[in-house]
Parts: sequence; structure tokens; C-alpha cells
Amino acid sequence: MKHYSWKSKVFALSLSAAMAVSMVGCGNQTTTPNDGGSDTGGADGTPKYVFLFIGDGMGLPQATSLSMYNGTVENDFVGTRESPTPDNKPTMAPPSFLNFPVIGLATTMDASKFVTDSAAAATALACGVKTLDGMVGVTPDGKRVDSVAEVLRDRGYKIGIVTSAFMNDATPAGFYGHVPSRKDRYDLCMQLLESKFDYFGGGGLKKNNGDGTQPDVYDLAVEQGYTVVNTREDFEALNADSGKVIAYDPNLDMDKGIQYAIDANEDDLMLTDYVAKGVELLGDEDPFFMMVEGGKIDWAAHANDPLTLIEEVSELDRAIKVATDFAQAHPDETLILVTGDHETGGFSMGFNGTEYDTFLKVLSNQKISYVNFQYDYIAKYRENKTPFEEAMKDVQKLYGLVMPNAPEASTVDPRLVLNEEEIKFIKEGYDASMVAYEDRDPDSSEYHAKWSLYDYEPFQLRVTQTLSNKAGLGWTSTAHTALPAPVYAYGVGQSNFENLIDNTDISKTLQEICTYSAK
Repeated sequence: MKHYSWKSKVFALSLSAAMAVSMVGCGNQTTTPNDGGSDTGGADGTPKYVFLFIGDGMGLPQATSLSMYNGTVENDFVGTRESPTPDNKPTMAPPSFLNFPVIGLATTMDASKFVTDSAAAATALACGVKTLDGMVGVTPDGKRVDSVAEVLRDRGYKIGIVTSAFMNDATPAGFYGHVPSRKDRYDLCMQLLESKFDYFGGGGLKKNNGDGTQPDVYDLAVEQGYTVVNTREDFEALNADSGKVIAYDPNLDMDKGIQYAIDANEDDLMLTDYVAKGVELLGDEDPFFMMVEGGKIDWAAHANDPLTLIEEVSELDRAIKVATDFAQAHPDETLILVTGDHETGGFSMGFNGTEYDTFLKVLSNQKISYVNFQYDYIAKYRENKTPFEEAMKDVQKLYGLVMPNAPEASTVDPRLVLNEEEIKFIKEGYDASMVAYEDRDPDSSEYHAKWSLYDYEPFQLRVTQTLSNKAGLGWTSTAHTALPAPVYAYGVGQSNFENLIDNTDISKTLQEICTYSAK
């Protein structure tokens, strides 16, 4: 595997050291062993079990925000230089993977530019080649390239694909699909079946019946021997005798993904459930490779929605703990990798309006994801021509932001009371959202028009951005950025991922070291 110069080694060691320092005083927040792991295992000294977790849109800022938010809430941190006390100091409560013994860094540029889309990034991570935006599993000139999942399948590994997004979205498709455009949804459905992978779990399939006249892919899956389930009862009944499985969520959201963690009910199936079921179904007799995507981290970051993002990273961490529990039972046979395909949102822990401070507890006032706010509230405001002042009463209830003339303005945290500039900013977004979609101008200069006027509502964006800013968090974009992605590694072969590498090296390295065969 290609590595960069000695400077990258120094950089990686410095990054690991910085991470270690940041954990001081955090307490034991994880069951993940941090003893250096193992670089040997399996009958051939290679990993028998491989977990690749991909947080879509998850850069270091996204993981850091979870660390800081957890530490703030768990320790009831008031902070600020206004009232420092010895027992009230900033404390991080990191997700488990930040304590992995190896932390590297992967560049994320695609074949033509520094900022990648998820299709090109998925192709790099899965197939080990650079390609162009929108292309899945093919080179820029359209040539098919096998993914690491397909290569390991042919070596006798069982294969599992799990996602909180939909199963023929760019990232999961990168491991079984080969199309010139990620929008070829039905072709990807068919290629999913052709892969003959052992387990697909999580979100559903978009365009599962193509143009409406083509055979339903779920029916075709049953004909080809898959067990297809979409109820909790049937999901829980799955076992080692179920054969190849497609398990999609019984409570899909508007975009065919599983519910956002912030919106989920106690009985909803979550990413963690699908990973745990995958471990059960793949078993430990044969070698396996499981790719798990926290796909909705990216969606929340596109919407500049801070708490929804944090809760999605937290859910990914819970799923990772399923893998680390498995690794402790198979300590010399398991490799766990956690990375992101790119960073989304230009997310930062700091905002000009709060100077050198953060007030993360204000985020705890948020009660709903951006998507439910859009569909359950904003769509009705537009339909009913709701006055802005009435809509802001819902904003107070759902996000904690208070108009200065509201009765509660004198009793809440003063930071939650909106000033004139913030009200004007939110009102402009509200007015833009009250325009019917078909009447919106795609060339408008209204606040990142390409993204906010169509994919995300301007009103929602300005509410969540304002809440972010009051917490001391910032956003530079509603799109992707060129930041490199951390790579967290634990277990057999972990040392292969400690340097500054390229995202294509992850697939190449896994193909090199995953040669396990039963004796």
C-alpha cells in the first residue's frame, strides 16, 4: 500500500497524540480496548472478520461535536469565563471510536477536483479507484471495477451491507453497483440482487419497481431465494436458517431511510439493531465483511442541523460498539475501521458571535429533525399561509428560540432570545419558504439558492443555523467540503491505516490483507 513521506508519519503520530491528550479527564466512556490491538489473527494471519463503518459526511468536526455535546450535557457544564469553578470545566465524552489505538487520515478528492460527491467517494472507498461525480463502481471512462466486497465474496467471505439511508444510495451501491450515474436507481436494485451478498439491512430501495411498470425488486429477491422482511416481528425472527436476507425498515422516512435518531420512537428499529442482526446472521463460522453506513449524518449536515447530526453520530457509535463487543470475543481475528467519505457542511466548533466560547446546552432544546420540521410544519405553513409570528411559536416549542415579545422571554436562558438581526435573518428564510416550489427561481441569489430553495427549506436552514450560532457552532456550506477524513482502526491489521493515506488505499489494503481461508 502506498504511503506518503516521513512527514505524514509525524503528522499521524501528532494527530494520535492530540487525540490522546483530548481524552484526558474524559473518564471511561467506552468499552473499546485501547491496548494497541493486534496485527495478527486468522488461520493465515489475516482478519477473518472485517467491519467497515462509514459515516457519510463525517469528518473530525462531526465526531468532535458529539464529544463536546456529550461532555457538556453529562457534566451539566455551564462554562464560560464568566463563572469558572474547579469542578465545572470543559470535559469531552468521546464516541468509542475516538479511543481506537490507531488514527490516520485519508484524502478525499475525486478524479477531477478536491471536493467529492458521495458516489465518487464510495467508489474510491469500495473499489480503490478515483472517478467522477455521480459515477458508481466505474472508472471515469466507464470501465467496471470490482469492489472489495465483491473480491472478498469471491474469496469465501460472507458479505453484509447495512445503511441508515436507502440501500441503493451512493455509499452502499459503491460496494455492489457499477453504473455511470447514481440516479440509475432501478439498475442498482438489479445489481444488488446480482451481487448475491448475504445480508442487506436498514433503509429501503428507491425506484424498486423502476418506472412503475417494471418487476418489483422485492418480489424478484424472493424469487431468487432471499428472505425479505419489513416488519419488526419478522426481523426479530430472522436467524441462521433464514438464508440470504434483505431486511428493510418498517417505518421508512420520506427518503426511504430509517428514522432519524432524534425522531425515533422506542420501538423503532435503528442502525444498531441492523448491525446486531447482521452479526447474528453472518455468524462466526465463516469469514465476513460488513460495511455499515451512517448515511444520515450527511443529510443532517447538508441541512446544517446540529443536534440531528450529533444524534446520528451517536447512533453510529452505538452500532460500532456492537462490533467492538464482537471483537472482544474474537480478539485475534477482527478488524474494525471507522471513517467518513467526506466532510459535509464546513462544520466548526466556534462562531464569531460567541468569540472564544460555546454554549452547547442550548442544543438540547431541539425536539425534531429538519426533515420532520419541513414536512410536518413548513409545508402546512405554506398551504395555510400561516403568519410568521404564528410559525415562530412552533420554533420556540421545537427549537427553544424565543421571540423577544414572547411571555417566556424573561424566564428562559437569555441566549435563546432572538435579537432583531436574527429575526430578520429567519424572516427572510420564512418568506422564501412560502414561495411554491414551482415558482422558485433556481438562479436566485437567495442564500445558497441551489441547495436551500429545493433540497432544504430556507426557513429551516435559518432556524437551525441560528440555533447553531447561539451554541457557538458554525457552518460554511450546505454542501461537501475538501477536508480529509479521519480513519480509526482497531484490531488485526490496524497499523496499515495509521499514516496519511488516500481514500482509495482503504480498499486496496483490505484486498491485500483479507486473504483468510479456513484450515
